[in-house]
Amino acid sequence: MKERGAGQPWRLILLLGNRIQPATMLAYHLRPAQVVCIGSSDRPETPDEVRRALSYLFGSDRMVGERVVAPFRLDETLAAIDALTAGQAGLPLAIGLTGCPLPMSIAGYEAGRRLGCPVLYVNTQGAEIVDFTRPAQIEPLRIRFKKVGDYLAICGLEVIVKRKPHYASTPAGRRAAARLLGQAGDTGIRLIAALREAELTQRRAGRLRLAPLDAEGHRLLRALAATGVVVDLATHGDGSASCRAPAAGEVAFLNGDWLEEHVLDVAERLRGQEPGLFDLFGQGVKFHLGAAEREVDFIALRGGTPLIASCKSSADPWKKEDLDELAAVAQPLGGNYVTRLFVTHQNPPPPSSSPQGPDPHEQFKEQARRLRIVLVTGRELGRLAEILRKELLDPTYKPM
Repeated sequence: MKERGAGQPWRLILLLGNRIQPATMLAYHLRPAQVVCIGSSDRPETPDEVRRALSYLFGSDRMVGERVVAPFRLDETLAAIDALTAGQAGLPLAIGLTGCPLPMSIAGYEAGRRLGCPVLYVNTQGAEIVDFTRPAQIEPLRIRFKKVGDYLAICGLEVIVKRKPHYASTPAGRRAAARLLGQAGDTGIRLIAALREAELTQRRAGRLRLAPLDAEGHRLLRALAATGVVVDLATHGDGSASCRAPAAGEVAFLNGDWLEEHVLDVAERLRGQEPGLFDLFGQGVKFHLGAAEREVDFIALRGGTPLIASCKSSADPWKKEDLDELAAVAQPLGGNYVTRLFVTHQNPPPPSSSPQGPDPHEQFKEQARRLRIVLVTGRELGRLAEILRKELLDPTYKPM
């Protein structure tokens, strides 16, 4: 396959199924001069989706033809390939069939044998491209994305630019505050709870009085004040304290954004230790999914495989609907190839002693297992770097 260098005048025929990601990933890797799509009548819009994705990725429209066929009619797929290759005898061809329905794959393989051209399959898990006409010839799949938006385009998705709230503190100050809270354990849990009880996370005007804190809580609050995420700190004789959030950004930060920032901080430090571990990562990525908007709190890419995390810092984060949402967000990003983490700073609740039915937290954990989600609770948050590295290199839930 090495003779097909980027930009050479050869034509890639993509056979499409329900998801465009495998096909667009192959095209992004190979960078042909021309692309032709054969979609399934089950989802006739896929050729247009591929056109938009490749136009975004390549900066130009390389689509030169398309057809839609009945997915279980081999003769229709063969006829479409014949029509799209007619008059192109001097143009080198390759056929990509990753992700299309089996009958279309069979027709694509037969056409490739007849035309004497490569028939390519992307083995995402093995990070390789296999030529079915020459199985011994395997090419490494080397994809390095420059930005998260490029990967979303591969999936047929479009990034939504988020409006950032106004901050009074500096990025370095917020990073330091996130690290303090992420490493504070039970003291951090108690302080966040005290801030919420004082409604500091719901408004920014005026100084608010916190319930009495222990010595560790006061030390942590003073350290947060030094970072600038709270200001006008004062302590009182009864052990309580008062302070305020200086701007809307700090309100959002203390209300949960700090946990996303902590995950990002851990990932950046991990990449500093092992530069090849991540290609890139991002925080708070929003995108359109049909008529709805979805958001990923954290996403990291290694090759063509994503890891995503949902970060929950509420007092009671054990809601099964949040697991459902994380699984739903993973589907358009790569389905079972997406590693999924649910991250919270809260410790798991003690086992229920109620005779009324199954333990709710055990049900939560079982739901996570069914949805292939790795739970990272307050007990594991100190090992987050270790968990990220493990899940990137050897995921708990392997692609099926």
